[in-house]
Amino acid sequence: DLLVGLGADQVIDYKTENFVDILDEVDLVLDTMGGEIQNESFRVLKPITGRMISIVGLANEEVRKQYDVEFESIWLDPNGEELAEIANLMSAGKVKSIIGAQFPLTQKGIYDAHELSETHHAIGKIVIVAE
Repeated sequence: DLLVGLGADQVIDYKTENFVDILDEVDLVLDTMGGEIQNESFRVLKPITGRMISIVGLANEEVRKQYDVEFESIWLDPNGEELAEIANLMSAGKVKSIIGAQFPLTQKGIYDAHELSETHHAIGKIVIVAE
């Protein structure tokens, strides 16, 4: 429901469906998982013009070479101009940040937030709140 509300045309339940069986000829994959999910994602990209951008690391070169697609790994660097641009997009309602869980700035709060993050099942951002 959340993804449809954000404008998704199609939603795949990774618990019951394998995206490789459903998707093909995809223009762009934004990889936020890495590992085997990243390796499998190459299979759904459109040959020649397909592109994968990963925010979690480099691709396995042996796997990447099997597919005629572009791959780029990016890492976020502090950049005030880009941060201001993102803030403007959020103010204009063009970008939404979904807060999925909030935890207090305590030892237990940090522990609980980290535990949720490690599940890779958090919906939205995990926020630490200083009270």
